[in-house]
Amino acid sequence: MAKYDPTPNRFYDRFDLLLVVATITVALLLLIDLNQDTGIYELLAVTVTILTAMMLLLAVGAAGIGRRGRLLAWITAGSTVFASAMGALLSDTTLTHGGLLWLVLVVAAPIVTLRRILHHKEVIAETILGAVSVYLMMAIAGTYLFLFIDTVGPGGSSFFPDAQPTTVFMYFSLVTLTTLGYGDFAPAEVVGRAAASWVAVIGQIYLVVVVAYIVAVYTAARLRRHDSGSADD
Repeated sequence: MAKYDPTPNRFYDRFDLLLVVATITVALLLLIDLNQDTGIYELLAVTVTILTAMMLLLAVGAAGIGRRGRLLAWITAGSTVFASAMGALLSDTTLTHGGLLWLVLVVAAPIVTLRRILHHKEVIAETILGAVSVYLMMAIAGTYLFLFIDTVGPGGSSFFPDAQPTTVFMYFSLVTLTTLGYGDFAPAEVVGRAAASWVAVIGQIYLVVVVAYIVAVYTAARLRRHDSGSADD
């Protein structure tokens, strides 16, 4: 069987598009409470749903995933959008933004993106854009992990001591991922505290490992070019 060639894919290594979508998604999640079901907020909530689904599709395209992977991504994205629409009709937050489908969607996107940038042999603009995209998508994944715990947590307990808009979950995810630790919000139960702790640890490990990897790849490429130039002289 011939090996899949991703280069004809017009989205291959297009992490600029992914970064734009991830940035807009983070901005909307910081500003829009997905629990509101009136007026413009319903439209914006649907927009967030579509953008989140687009992140996985763009990540899969940019990473050069094969046909089976693309098909699985389309099924996951389509199922999530459909579930979100049904949740809006039924006023069910588990389907709208707090269910397992959402969690699978937002966790898969940074994983496939990271897989691709770790295969770059040289540090190019797409490498940097991809690395930044992964970091933003990790914050989005943290948001939906916290929302998942809030909606289906053990014993019906919520993530925070008091009910909060979904904008607080995005804010808390960013603060936790970057380990700023303002202390204005904190998880109420042990499951939430464990999840927040792991998001903070993964965020710091990512920065250390990925930055070190990018520097190592960049240095190795410069050394190869230097050695090649010296040999030509």
